[in-house]
Amino acid sequence: MKVMLLLMLSILSFQASAQDMYVCKDGSAERTVEVVYSQSGSKVPCEVKYTKASGSQILWSANHEIGYCESKAQAFVTKLDTLGLTCSKVNNTVVTQPLSE
Repeated sequence: MKVMLLLMLSILSFQASAQDMYVCKDGSAERTVEVVYSQSGSKVPCEVKYTKASGSQILWSANHEIGYCESKAQAFVTKLDTLGLTCSKVNNTVVTQPLSE
């Protein structure tokens, strides 16, 4: 539940869209890997964001190379799978900052 709250707070803190999102689980522990685009409708600039119980971090980013973030995210998810986590892709989502702010 704490991870979900942290994820929601981090998502609501900026305006961006997430295209590819993976949820990886190991028992009750949950981690997410997502490709975040700074501009809706554009594949660059982008970031690969990794979130686990201890916090979030940006693992990779690209300003010009389309497909870079997507391939890095997929490779990282594959690595997590080999480490014993069970990862699955979540349906594409779009995240925007609330209008009330």
